[in-house]
Amino acid sequence: MITALIPFKPLSEAKSRLATILPPADRRALALAMLDDVLTALERSQRISQIIVTASDAAAQALVQSRNIEFLQDTSNGLNPAIQHVVNQLDSDRPLLIMHADLPLVEEDDIDEFITMMPSGGVALAGSNDGGTTAAICAVPQRMRWSFGEQSLLRHLAAARAANIPVRSVREGPITFDIDRPVDLYRLLLDPGGRQTGRLLGKLHIGAKSEPSHE
Repeated sequence: MITALIPFKPLSEAKSRLATILPPADRRALALAMLDDVLTALERSQRISQIIVTASDAAAQALVQSRNIEFLQDTSNGLNPAIQHVVNQLDSDRPLLIMHADLPLVEEDDIDEFITMMPSGGVALAGSNDGGTTAAICAVPQRMRWSFGEQSLLRHLAAARAANIPVRSVREGPITFDIDRPVDLYRLLLDPGGRQTGRLLGKLHIGAKSEPSHE
Protein backbone atom coordinates (compact mmCIF):
# COMPACT_ATOMS: atom_id res chain seq x y z
CA MET A 1 0.00 0.00 0.00
CA ILE A 2 0.94 3.63 -0.37
CA THR A 3 1.66 6.55 1.96
CA ALA A 4 0.25 9.95 1.00
CA LEU A 5 2.00 13.12 2.13
CA ILE A 6 0.26 16.50 2.07
CA PRO A 7 2.64 19.42 2.73
CA PHE A 8 0.59 22.43 3.83
CA LYS A 9 2.03 25.93 3.63
CA PRO A 10 1.61 28.35 6.57
CA LEU A 11 -1.76 30.07 6.50
CA SER A 12 0.03 33.43 6.67
CA GLU A 13 1.25 32.61 3.13
CA ALA A 14 -1.98 31.02 1.96
CA LYS A 15 -2.82 31.71 -1.67
CA SER A 16 -0.91 35.00 -1.79
CA ARG A 17 -1.40 35.22 -5.57
CA LEU A 18 -5.14 35.59 -4.92
CA ALA A 19 -4.61 38.71 -2.82
CA THR A 20 -6.05 40.94 -5.56
CA ILE A 21 -9.45 39.26 -5.35
CA LEU A 22 -9.68 37.76 -1.83
CA PRO A 23 -8.85 39.24 1.59
CA PRO A 24 -6.52 37.30 3.92
CA ALA A 25 -9.27 35.70 6.02
CA ASP A 26 -11.01 34.35 2.93
CA ARG A 27 -7.75 33.03 1.51
CA ARG A 28 -7.08 31.16 4.75
CA ALA A 29 -10.61 29.73 4.75
CA LEU A 30 -10.18 28.64 1.12
CA ALA A 31 -6.88 26.92 1.84
CA LEU A 32 -8.39 24.96 4.74
CA ALA A 33 -11.49 24.00 2.73
CA MET A 34 -9.36 22.66 -0.10
CA LEU A 35 -7.21 20.73 2.35
CA ASP A 36 -10.35 19.18 3.81
CA ASP A 37 -11.55 18.10 0.36
CA VAL A 38 -8.19 16.57 -0.56
CA LEU A 39 -8.15 14.62 2.70
CA THR A 40 -11.64 13.30 1.97
CA ALA A 41 -10.52 12.04 -1.43
CA LEU A 42 -7.43 10.39 0.04
CA GLU A 43 -9.42 8.67 2.78
CA ARG A 44 -11.75 7.20 0.17
CA SER A 45 -8.94 6.01 -2.10
CA GLN A 46 -8.56 2.24 -2.43
CA ARG A 47 -4.78 2.53 -2.74
CA ILE A 48 -3.82 4.77 0.17
CA SER A 49 -3.08 3.13 3.51
CA GLN A 50 -1.51 6.05 5.38
CA ILE A 51 -2.00 9.81 5.20
CA ILE A 52 0.46 12.31 6.67
CA VAL A 53 -0.01 16.08 6.76
CA THR A 54 2.92 18.31 7.62
CA ALA A 55 2.09 21.88 8.57
CA SER A 56 2.95 24.60 11.06
CA ASP A 57 -0.45 26.18 11.75
CA ALA A 58 -2.71 25.38 14.68
CA ALA A 59 -5.82 25.61 12.48
CA ALA A 60 -4.45 23.03 10.05
CA GLN A 61 -3.40 20.82 12.94
CA ALA A 62 -6.88 20.99 14.47
CA LEU A 63 -8.52 20.08 11.17
CA VAL A 64 -6.20 17.15 10.50
CA GLN A 65 -6.36 15.72 14.00
CA SER A 66 -10.16 16.07 14.12
CA ARG A 67 -10.17 13.54 11.27
CA ASN A 68 -7.74 11.22 13.08
CA ILE A 69 -5.13 11.72 10.37
CA GLU A 70 -1.43 11.72 11.21
CA PHE A 71 -0.04 15.23 11.70
CA LEU A 72 3.62 16.21 11.74
CA GLN A 73 4.65 19.64 12.97
CA ASP A 74 6.61 21.38 10.26
CA THR A 75 9.68 22.99 11.78
CA SER A 76 11.64 23.20 8.54
CA ASN A 77 12.35 26.26 6.44
CA GLY A 78 10.24 25.82 3.33
CA LEU A 79 8.14 23.36 1.38
CA ASN A 80 10.85 21.13 -0.04
CA PRO A 81 12.79 20.73 3.23
CA ALA A 82 9.52 19.70 4.89
CA ILE A 83 8.92 17.08 2.20
CA GLN A 84 12.49 15.80 2.39
CA HIS A 85 12.27 15.51 6.17
CA VAL A 86 9.30 13.14 5.84
CA VAL A 87 10.85 11.24 2.94
CA ASN A 88 13.97 10.57 5.00
CA GLN A 89 11.86 8.85 7.65
CA LEU A 90 9.97 6.52 5.30
CA ASP A 91 10.80 2.92 4.52
CA SER A 92 12.74 2.75 1.27
CA ASP A 93 10.41 0.08 -0.13
CA ARG A 94 7.20 2.07 0.46
CA PRO A 95 5.81 4.13 -2.43
CA LEU A 96 4.93 7.73 -1.64
CA LEU A 97 2.25 9.97 -3.09
CA ILE A 98 2.97 13.67 -2.58
CA MET A 99 -0.07 15.85 -3.22
CA HIS A 100 -0.66 19.52 -2.76
CA ALA A 101 -3.66 20.61 -0.70
CA ASP A 102 -5.12 22.96 -3.31
CA LEU A 103 -6.78 20.44 -5.64
CA PRO A 104 -10.47 21.15 -4.92
CA LEU A 105 -11.96 18.88 -7.60
CA VAL A 106 -9.81 15.79 -7.11
CA GLU A 107 -11.74 12.63 -6.20
CA GLU A 108 -10.62 9.21 -5.04
CA ASP A 109 -10.94 7.76 -8.54
CA ASP A 110 -8.59 10.45 -9.87
CA ILE A 111 -6.04 9.52 -7.23
CA ASP A 112 -6.30 5.80 -7.89
CA GLU A 113 -5.99 6.33 -11.64
CA PHE A 114 -2.94 8.55 -11.16
CA ILE A 115 -1.26 5.90 -9.01
CA THR A 116 -1.68 3.32 -11.79
CA MET A 117 0.34 5.61 -14.08
CA MET A 118 3.52 5.09 -12.06
CA PRO A 119 6.02 2.99 -14.04
CA SER A 120 7.55 -0.01 -12.30
CA GLY A 121 10.22 1.36 -9.97
CA GLY A 122 9.57 4.87 -11.28
CA VAL A 123 7.67 8.09 -10.76
CA ALA A 124 4.53 9.69 -12.21
CA LEU A 125 4.11 13.46 -12.16
CA ALA A 126 1.02 15.66 -12.49
CA GLY A 127 1.70 19.06 -14.01
CA SER A 128 -0.39 22.19 -13.58
CA ASN A 129 -1.20 24.71 -16.31
CA ASP A 130 1.55 27.05 -15.13
CA GLY A 131 4.28 24.39 -15.08
CA GLY A 132 4.17 23.39 -11.44
CA THR A 133 3.85 19.89 -10.02
CA THR A 134 0.54 19.22 -8.26
CA ALA A 135 1.20 15.57 -7.36
CA ALA A 136 3.87 12.90 -7.65
CA ILE A 137 3.76 9.17 -6.99
CA CYS A 138 7.16 7.55 -6.62
CA ALA A 139 8.16 3.94 -5.98
CA VAL A 140 11.38 4.93 -4.18
CA PRO A 141 10.99 8.58 -3.13
CA GLN A 142 14.47 8.70 -1.59
CA ARG A 143 15.99 8.50 -5.09
CA MET A 144 14.27 11.67 -6.32
CA ARG A 145 15.46 15.22 -5.88
CA TRP A 146 12.25 16.99 -4.86
CA SER A 147 11.93 20.57 -6.04
CA PHE A 148 8.31 21.71 -5.81
CA GLY A 149 7.43 25.27 -6.73
CA GLU A 150 7.12 27.35 -9.89
CA GLN A 151 8.09 25.48 -13.07
CA SER A 152 8.87 22.38 -11.00
CA LEU A 153 7.51 19.88 -13.51
CA LEU A 154 10.52 20.32 -15.80
CA ARG A 155 12.89 20.10 -12.84
CA HIS A 156 11.27 16.88 -11.65
CA LEU A 157 11.36 15.36 -15.12
CA ALA A 158 15.06 16.23 -15.38
CA ALA A 159 15.79 14.87 -11.90
CA ALA A 160 14.11 11.57 -12.70
CA ARG A 161 16.06 11.17 -15.92
CA ALA A 162 19.33 12.11 -14.24
CA ALA A 163 18.74 9.40 -11.64
CA ASN A 164 17.68 6.85 -14.29
CA ILE A 165 14.19 6.66 -12.82
CA PRO A 166 11.41 5.72 -15.27
CA VAL A 167 9.01 8.67 -15.47
CA ARG A 168 5.57 9.50 -16.85
CA SER A 169 3.66 12.75 -16.67
CA VAL A 170 0.07 13.93 -17.06
CA ARG A 171 -1.09 17.47 -17.79
CA GLU A 172 -4.88 17.20 -17.60
CA GLY A 173 -7.62 16.13 -15.20
CA PRO A 174 -8.65 17.18 -11.67
CA ILE A 175 -5.31 16.07 -10.20
CA THR A 176 -3.59 18.78 -12.25
CA PHE A 177 -6.07 21.59 -11.45
CA ASP A 178 -4.69 23.62 -8.58
CA ILE A 179 -5.80 27.03 -7.36
CA ASP A 180 -2.91 29.48 -7.43
CA ARG A 181 -3.94 32.37 -9.68
CA PRO A 182 -7.13 34.42 -10.00
CA VAL A 183 -7.79 32.76 -13.37
CA ASP A 184 -7.80 29.37 -11.62
CA LEU A 185 -10.37 30.53 -9.09
CA TYR A 186 -12.60 32.03 -11.77
CA ARG A 187 -12.45 28.74 -13.66
CA LEU A 188 -13.41 26.88 -10.48
CA LEU A 189 -16.40 29.18 -10.01
CA LEU A 190 -17.85 27.83 -13.25
CA ASP A 191 -18.10 24.35 -11.70
CA PRO A 192 -17.19 24.49 -8.00
CA GLY A 193 -18.49 21.06 -6.99
CA GLY A 194 -20.51 20.34 -3.89
CA ARG A 195 -17.86 19.70 -1.26
CA GLN A 196 -16.34 22.05 1.32
CA THR A 197 -14.63 24.28 -1.24
CA GLY A 198 -17.72 24.60 -3.43
CA ARG A 199 -19.91 25.48 -0.46
CA LEU A 200 -17.39 28.05 0.76
CA LEU A 201 -17.13 29.75 -2.61
CA GLY A 202 -20.87 30.39 -2.52
CA LYS A 203 -20.34 32.49 0.62
CA LEU A 204 -17.30 34.50 -0.41
CA HIS A 205 -17.27 37.90 -2.05
CA ILE A 206 -14.70 37.50 -4.80
CA GLY A 207 -13.32 40.70 -6.31
CA ALA A 208 -13.23 41.74 -9.94
CA LYS A 209 -10.94 39.89 -12.27
CA SER A 210 -7.56 41.59 -12.32
CA GLU A 211 -5.39 39.52 -14.64
CA PRO A 212 -5.96 38.13 -18.14
CA SER A 213 -6.53 34.44 -18.46
CA HIS A 214 -4.39 33.97 -21.60
CA GLU A 215 -6.61 31.00 -22.32
